[in-house]
Amino acid sequence: MTNQEAVSGAEINAAIAELRAFLSELADRGAITADGSVTDPGAVVTAVQAEPGRLRALTRAVAGGAREAVLSAVQGGVAAMVTALVRTM
Repeated sequence: MTNQEAVSGAEINAAIAELRAFLSELADRGAITADGSVTDPGAVVTAVQAEPGRLRALTRAVAGGAREAVLSAVQGGVAAMVTALVRTM
């Protein structure tokens, strides 16, 4: 069994929804553009680190080996950046 098999489809969907909501908030704050380009990398890092419990579903999915599954649904440099940041938490 691979780690990704240990993460259920429902858990991956929860991680994707959580990431999309987070990216929407970052766009509202001006840290990223509507297309997902990072305009303020420091603000993205700070937002992830300021609320470590905020991205629980995403953290579990990444830790379980489902990072690529999440990134296949939510593409863009900022999504890769956020998943990399939660991996270190």
